[in-house]
Amino acid sequence: MKTTDSPLQILQSSLWHRNLTSVTWGEYVLQAILGILACIPFFITTAIIAVLIYETAIFFHQVPLSRFLTDTQWTPLFPNKTFGIMVLASGTLLTTAIAMIVAAPTGLLAAIYLGEYAPQTIRYILKPSLEILAGIPTVVYGYFALLFVTPLLQKFIPNLAGFSALSAGLVTGVMIVPIVYSLSEDAINNVPSKFREGAYALGLTKREVITNIVLPIAFPGIIASFTLAASRSLGETLIASIAAGQTPQLTLNPLEPVSTMTAFIIQISLGDVPFDSLEFHIIFTVGAVIFLLTLSLNTITYLLVRRYRNRISEVVFFSEIPEDKFAISRTSKKLGILGIKKTSPQSQAFLPSFERRNFLDQFFKVITIAATLVGIVVLFLLFLQIGEDGFSRISWEFLTAFSSRKPEESGIYAALIGTFWLMGITAILVTPIGIGAAIYLEEYIPDNLFSQFLEINIANLAAMPSIIYGLLGLGLFVHALGFFTGQSSVISAALTLSVIVLPLLIIATRSALRRVTYSLREAGYATGMTRWQVLRYLVLPSAMPGILTGILLSLSRAIGETAPLIAIGASAFIAFTPPLSIEGLRSPFTSLPVQIFNWISRPQADFQQNAAAAIIVLIAILFVLNLSAIILRENYRSK
Repeated sequence: MKTTDSPLQILQSSLWHRNLTSVTWGEYVLQAILGILACIPFFITTAIIAVLIYETAIFFHQVPLSRFLTDTQWTPLFPNKTFGIMVLASGTLLTTAIAMIVAAPTGLLAAIYLGEYAPQTIRYILKPSLEILAGIPTVVYGYFALLFVTPLLQKFIPNLAGFSALSAGLVTGVMIVPIVYSLSEDAINNVPSKFREGAYALGLTKREVITNIVLPIAFPGIIASFTLAASRSLGETLIASIAAGQTPQLTLNPLEPVSTMTAFIIQISLGDVPFDSLEFHIIFTVGAVIFLLTLSLNTITYLLVRRYRNRISEVVFFSEIPEDKFAISRTSKKLGILGIKKTSPQSQAFLPSFERRNFLDQFFKVITIAATLVGIVVLFLLFLQIGEDGFSRISWEFLTAFSSRKPEESGIYAALIGTFWLMGITAILVTPIGIGAAIYLEEYIPDNLFSQFLEINIANLAAMPSIIYGLLGLGLFVHALGFFTGQSSVISAALTLSVIVLPLLIIATRSALRRVTYSLREAGYATGMTRWQVLRYLVLPSAMPGILTGILLSLSRAIGETAPLIAIGASAFIAFTPPLSIEGLRSPFTSLPVQIFNWISRPQADFQQNAAAAIIVLIAILFVLNLSAIILRENYRSK
């Protein structure tokens, strides 16, 4: 017998359908908004390319391309102008080569020790110490290169100039060691343990397992770490500007001063270059060369990492086949495909004695330990040098005084307030965009060519030299939108820093979302929750510690930036602080890294002492931010 619904049931059903329709439309609107946010990194890349192409085209309209490529001198600021980009390229490649000679073996050997040899307690201590190197602002490395490394080298190399490619390259190499170490360790740890166990069963020592089994499988990931580190070295600005000398000359002698492409951009930015002049256009042309070089290396890195992950997936698939089902011949064939050398029983008879092999193992272990300690020793010397020079200068007067032409009267008040201004505005601008873009890329968009394109774009932006973002800020925020931003102002600087750290926040947020188990999402869907309700009430609360960690680390990167702020016109001397108003956002600015760079560039020892004291304050701020990130991360892991 068919029953008739009561009026109350009909009303409840109608309300339910209406609410479901409202939720559905709300989901569509929200998804569209998140999709727009996810496309912002693409718009940033487009803006970078458009600005560089526009300014470069104007330059080549006045200077022939052949002259740009064939001139053997670089004197664009002299009356007799020459534009040989190979002069700057030689200095850039020279410092990068020195840096890679330091970073590649040191980072790889450190990764081997911490991944294969170090006990858990030692690893827990040494790994964060190496990661600290990656968080130190480059202006601090420039200080260390000029005032510690160069005088130290001059004791052993008397004819070494006060500025040289050698000092800049060595310190740049130490700076990029964490990049090589981190990616190489991930590649080594991802090698399935069954391959190690099988090699040990055949009688191989640990060193032989590492060199013949682990490293060949992890080789694409290791090469990716090298290419990413080289890209980072090519785009390094402050170390080269401070320690290399800013002297353009075509040479491969590391003992002489040179100028890199990024250092030239900083040199021009520090001067009073008229807008739309030839000198103004040339810095964008040099930036375009840097952009093409780093884009090529970053794309190679991404492709290598992607190929490595696919390769590891194949390795894991074969390693999970039961041993009794996996014939020796198939194992040998698969290992051959992976590039691992097959050892026949006959060749085992000619292996060196066990004593010699054991000695080589111990010697190899000592080398890996020494390489790991390189970063720790440099970190200790860096802090020791800064502490000796700067602690005596820190006082309440130093913290509350404005900058002055007299070093004994100078302080960091304007720079300190400017740093907090930039940090706060950057957080407001970048947090909703970064989290929204990450949610769309991780939770909504399917895995297709478009999503892969967005991922490659974000990876390239994350590895882009910061000076390129400075040129974007100069061309877009300072000049094109100068009527709104007030040109070289607080808001222009905050927008530039937001563009820099946005890819980092997207990557960190996606990683936090990815760590939330999918079963939690399924449980939400099983109760009738929509996708956004699952995200809002289940996924985001679980991922929040990781998201907050990403925000704090992104802000740490932002407040340590120097080169892009100099490029957009940060002031060296300011005797006021921006007011808390709209006009304050449009006022001139400075920051701690910019103030430090200005003091380091001065020959007086008292100004350099002020720089050391300001570095201590900057590192203290970064320490608080990074410590907060670590506490959040550890609390999340404990839960």
